[in-house]
Amino acid sequence: MLQPDGTLAAAGGPVVGETFPLRAMLPAIALALGIFLSLFAKSGWSRFILPLEVFADLCIAIFAFRHNAAGARWWRLAAVGLLVGDSFYLIGHNVAAFPAWAFMTQEGFYSLSRVMTAAYLFSNLPPFRELEAAEKAILAVVCAAATYVSVHYLIIPYFTSGNHATIFFYTNAVINRLAESVTIPIVLLLGMKARTRYWLCMTHGLTLVSIATIALGYNCAMSTSSVSSIPLQEYGWLCGLLIVLIAQAYDSARGAPFARWNSARVRLVWLVLVFNLAMLLALYFIQIFISKDALQLASILFIFFGLWSVANLIAFRITEDIYLLLEKVHVGGEADARPAYRVAIYEAELFAEKLKAAYDTIRSQARLSALSALAAQVAHDIRSPLAALDSALKDVSQLPEEKRLLISGAAGRIRDIANNLLEKNRQGAAPGAQPEAKLKPQLLSGLIAPVIREKRQQYHDRADVKIEAGPGDEAGSLAACVDPVEFGRLLSNLVNNSVEALERGGTVTVTLSRRGDLAELTVRDDGKGIPAELLPRLGRRGETHGKAGGSGLGLHHARAAAEAWGGSLAISSGPGKGTTVLISLPLAGPEK
Repeated sequence: MLQPDGTLAAAGGPVVGETFPLRAMLPAIALALGIFLSLFAKSGWSRFILPLEVFADLCIAIFAFRHNAAGARWWRLAAVGLLVGDSFYLIGHNVAAFPAWAFMTQEGFYSLSRVMTAAYLFSNLPPFRELEAAEKAILAVVCAAATYVSVHYLIIPYFTSGNHATIFFYTNAVINRLAESVTIPIVLLLGMKARTRYWLCMTHGLTLVSIATIALGYNCAMSTSSVSSIPLQEYGWLCGLLIVLIAQAYDSARGAPFARWNSARVRLVWLVLVFNLAMLLALYFIQIFISKDALQLASILFIFFGLWSVANLIAFRITEDIYLLLEKVHVGGEADARPAYRVAIYEAELFAEKLKAAYDTIRSQARLSALSALAAQVAHDIRSPLAALDSALKDVSQLPEEKRLLISGAAGRIRDIANNLLEKNRQGAAPGAQPEAKLKPQLLSGLIAPVIREKRQQYHDRADVKIEAGPGDEAGSLAACVDPVEFGRLLSNLVNNSVEALERGGTVTVTLSRRGDLAELTVRDDGKGIPAELLPRLGRRGETHGKAGGSGLGLHHARAAAEAWGGSLAISSGPGKGTTVLISLPLAGPEK
């Protein structure tokens, strides 16, 4: 999976397709059901809303101790402070005489919760020097705007109202509102960059709580009593708590939590958000939508939250699709295996397919490089035993001349193959890939005869197998530009394949003939044959049929060599009908 820095995440740390334990979602489901039912309570709705808040706070505090992300200790303190503050708030609305010390405790814990929330968010913010210029500008502008709203609509009215006119409440109000002014810009910035569902829900929940706090703060500032009635804006606070509670169901330390500023995740948020804000601003300038007081300002903030949430959800879902596709590429999924996309995007799927093809090519090239190195090492090491074999061959006078020639020829061919492999490794070329200008015309019958003699001797103990060199038109004079060593390997491998297909014995026939400007080398057997559906795949590296431990390298080499010489390889077969391999090569020399 791609990290924000463009690298792939380590296995086991994906940031998409997250699941949550059902037990962690049960409190959120219960709270959502309670909110839904309280909406139908009409005049009695205020009896339900505060107990629901305390229930949400309790669950959040419990789950907060399960998290171990950066700054988790600050979030635990914030959750506990919120629980205590809302508990006193509930008590204050259900007792006739709420003591002053209890009200001071309530407000003190609210301030503690907001300060700790700001500390938690700040601990997950990158160092200021690492932020992009646009990120710094957003933090500065939003912080200034939030501070202006807090001072103009909340702190000043609170001071001038005369409510709770003590040093403690004035100091606490300033600390509370300044902490909120710091929280809002950080939570908005992190929300636009959130890549995990934990942070997506967390930032949205805290944003909604902050907006509700502004609306409730204005109501408190303008209230004439220490214990006022419960305003309707309390639902914004409760819904924010619900979203924060949902966030606790996810793993806060999983994967890369935030995207880079120049990522599609952030760019999509800006694209949707700026367009919607432009529409909202246009309505403001033509005075269809205006802000006359703090309550209407709070409504504007709630509308902004809705626009910001929609932009975030669209960006999150689309980029989550992209990350799913990249995860599929990273794990090397099958071409027809499709993950459960949320938003199907053709361009993203096409990009993933192209990227997967590139990765497959890289892996294939790496395997080929390893095989080339191995072949070069084998070719180098085999020369030592060959030297010993050459020394031993100097004194084999007791052997028949035919066997002496056969052994000498086989040893020479092994030496030629080893030297050829070493040369290929130095040039970095594929088998048979020499430029045609460097290849001289070779009389094909002269290359075929030694291989046939070698194979007859190799399989002489199999009386049920016959290896024949069938007659062909003008076979004795046909020449082609081929590498003699590679041609010998090619024919040897094809004959070996044919003999291995003769499970109950049979005949392998090698024929050289002419067809137009082509020399055709045919290796035919009357063995078990090959199913038709497998024929198109034969000749690829690693594809084989009916051979225990077979690697498919023989046919792969034969096809690659024939094509490098300007020819082709064709296979025809059928179950029980035997197999025919046809090598077609352009003629060279005077007979062309």
